[in-house]
Amino acid sequence: MLEIENYSVTFKKEMFLSADNLALESGRKFNLLGRNGSGKSIFLKSIHGTFTAYKGSIKIKERTPLFYKKRKKTIFIESIPRILPEETVWRNITLPFHKITIRQKQKITDLCNNVGLSELIGLKAKLISFSAAKFIELIRAAVQLPHILLLDDMDTYFDEINLVKALDVCEYALNNGATIIATSTAKLENFDYYYRIVEKKMVKL
Repeated sequence: MLEIENYSVTFKKEMFLSADNLALESGRKFNLLGRNGSGKSIFLKSIHGTFTAYKGSIKIKERTPLFYKKRKKTIFIESIPRILPEETVWRNITLPFHKITIRQKQKITDLCNNVGLSELIGLKAKLISFSAAKFIELIRAAVQLPHILLLDDMDTYFDEINLVKALDVCEYALNNGATIIATSTAKLENFDYYYRIVEKKMVKL
């Protein structure tokens, strides 16, 4: 569970973004809506622990993000893919693992089949499309079983058809207790809860 109390960010003594008390349950998907520059990315980075200039309290399973500094329990996927272009699709997916178990290998294979990566598995990542690169990141994140999966500007990654496939990948993480928070400028379908940034404040819809 993610708990947030009296969160606020100010720039040059002016309020930039605020949120009252929020409790985001494990196994649920949350969509945060807002225009570009409204603070969506900063909010996700606050949860991830890479932005700390905020007031208030953020707790992940009753611990602050600082507690997880050495062993991250959040995964943050940004708009620009973070992959190794000279490595294969398979190698990029399995990078975080020192050794792959039989179960992990089967799950990765199944997820790749579901999103259409199976035929690309041996290709170098530099040869694949943008959406395929984002599927690499998403599958890699899901199989690590994070406490929280943060997806910034998710509506720029996938079209409607691929978004359905992406949410199927997310289900694996959700079924293992993850919380998923995705930001977007337009409403994403099939999320459990929706928030919008209105006049610099996060409001539940």
